[in-house]
Amino acid sequence: GINAEYGKQWYQRRVRGGTAAEIGYPQTERQVGEILTKNASEIGPSSYYGRAVVELGEGFMKLADVKDSLDCDIKQNFIDPMQQTIQTDYKESIQGHRKKMKLTSLDYDYKISQHEKGKCTEDELYTAEDKFNESLQNSDVGMKKFVQAQEEHIHQLQALVGFIKNYHENALRILDEVQSNIQEHAASAQSMPKQDGRPIARISSVIQRTSISSPSEPRPMKPAAVPLPPAKPEAARPVLKLKLCLTLKRSPQQNWT
Repeated sequence: GINAEYGKQWYQRRVRGGTAAEIGYPQTERQVGEILTKNASEIGPSSYYGRAVVELGEGFMKLADVKDSLDCDIKQNFIDPMQQTIQTDYKESIQGHRKKMKLTSLDYDYKISQHEKGKCTEDELYTAEDKFNESLQNSDVGMKKFVQAQEEHIHQLQALVGFIKNYHENALRILDEVQSNIQEHAASAQSMPKQDGRPIARISSVIQRTSISSPSEPRPMKPAAVPLPPAKPEAARPVLKLKLCLTLKRSPQQNWT
């Protein structure tokens, strides 16, 4: 999977002795920090919440740097010396000589039995004896050397504990600082004046509302003005007056009903 591939690349870089920045192992803390930083840029630092997200993202990025430093310290100052101790001081110096001593011991015992039967010369017996003594001496020297180096090996274990302890102390210091800053943003947000919970007034446009009519309700029309007739002789004036009065009375009723 992806994690296995990252782990393989990480191990190959570590074997080549890369630094924390060059190794670039995808720490979980760094992934969280990148997500927080990205979201903080979208939210913006104008709000207290945005500033708190920025603080937390920067804190996780610092945790990732401290974790990278821990990994390099463990690789260079513990894993490599430990592998050297097991491979050279123990497997080669102790196990290898023990295995060789066992083989020369069997050969020496066989030559002794054959010499008693007259089937082995003294030179062959002495040669087997010398080989056994040499392997015995080498095994003894390797064991003593390993025992004498116990203090150095224990120091490697102490160094490992020190690296991890230093990492947790730095991580705790970073988290305390981030927590303090976030608490300040929370207090600032709490001290803000409370917003009015009532909804804002609706925007109304008289022109817009009067210009829109419902299909089921026809827009009322203003009654048309009745033009005055032209002036005529005095004799016809009473009839015209009567006609004008009738027109004015009927027009509003026809238009508004």
